[in-house]
Amino acid sequence: MRTAYRFASFAAVTAMLVAVPGSAQKTTGPKARYAMDVSTMSGMGMGAMMGGGLGGLLGGGGDNYMLDLRLTSTTPSPTQPEKGDHFFLPAAKMGKSVPLLGDAPGDSKPKYDYDPKQGTLEKPKGRILMFWGCHANAPKGQPYIIDFAKMPTAKMPANMPQQMQRYQAEANARDANAAWWPNGKNGKQPKSGSSLRGDHRIASGFTPEIKFSVANDYMAALNVNPSDSGGSILLGWNSIPTATGYAAWAMGGMERAGQGGDMVMWTSANNRDFSEGMGWLSPAEVQKAIAAKNVMPPSQTSCNIPAEAKTAAGGMMFGSMNAFGPEENFAFPPKPADPKAVWHIEWTSKVRFRAFASFMTGMGGAGGGGGGAAPAPRKPKPCKGPFGVPIPGTSC
Repeated sequence: MRTAYRFASFAAVTAMLVAVPGSAQKTTGPKARYAMDVSTMSGMGMGAMMGGGLGGLLGGGGDNYMLDLRLTSTTPSPTQPEKGDHFFLPAAKMGKSVPLLGDAPGDSKPKYDYDPKQGTLEKPKGRILMFWGCHANAPKGQPYIIDFAKMPTAKMPANMPQQMQRYQAEANARDANAAWWPNGKNGKQPKSGSSLRGDHRIASGFTPEIKFSVANDYMAALNVNPSDSGGSILLGWNSIPTATGYAAWAMGGMERAGQGGDMVMWTSANNRDFSEGMGWLSPAEVQKAIAAKNVMPPSQTSCNIPAEAKTAAGGMMFGSMNAFGPEENFAFPPKPADPKAVWHIEWTSKVRFRAFASFMTGMGGAGGGGGGAAPAPRKPKPCKGPFGVPIPGTSC
């Protein structure tokens, strides 16, 4: 079964047509859409996540590449589950092709467990302290504090069962007429040294054949190195040649939050909206975010986490950074020269790139994305994060 975090939002799916140049022209279709997300992963835990085992938990372990492929169609597949293939050039080091695979009939299980007899939600404990912006010291008005003790007990809305059923139905609909990779059949990610430049072909029994040529390639690895700087935490990173902008965020005190303590959250954005920069942003979206100071420009290579956030978190914070990269969009057939002609689009394809790094502060400089000697593992802490969020560095 496809995991929930891989579901594409309705906005992400519909945005593919909007991204096609000249989309103001009257169009039909597309009959098929293809999405290719290309990431270079580095930093804390990435080696283990990419298959490097426990030895990759604390060190960078070199470049780690990650592909996420998704094929969708407006036409139901004649066979179930949906199947397709993405064919690569030899330089990709992915073999001749990788299989795209959808859910088998009846394989989608409910992802929202709700007991209608349960009248209330469990009330979280403690507080969340929210900081934002690149500051050595927190400006006036920070932190923004969410105190759960001052909140009334959350009553379960009367229409909650219907909402959960609707969410499940929407999730199932997004996976209808869809196939993806990685999947249960195959998911071995590419190794360092592979290249995506050149021709790609996607073939299936439920979509037109899709062909396009990629000009960009995996981005250089992003190495984030945290260090103490007069009480604050200074994040420094290498400049990525193809980066369009950077966004960072960090959390601390999670092991205390589930027991009534303070959890600390920080983002490099100019506001406390934690969603800014955590996903994928097109070059145009990045430019708008840079203008609003919610994404750092490609020329920037350092940012301070305020001293007050560091103190409140107890010195140790787990964080991540996105280096947004280029994006390529394709459509077939080409747009008609006559602006009055209807553009009957067979398929569209989007290829987007990023570099992603995780880091941990308060580990003597060994917690960044640049590798180095790994410190001895700490004694596991209880898994008591708020909202069921696993605590980095624990036995979760």
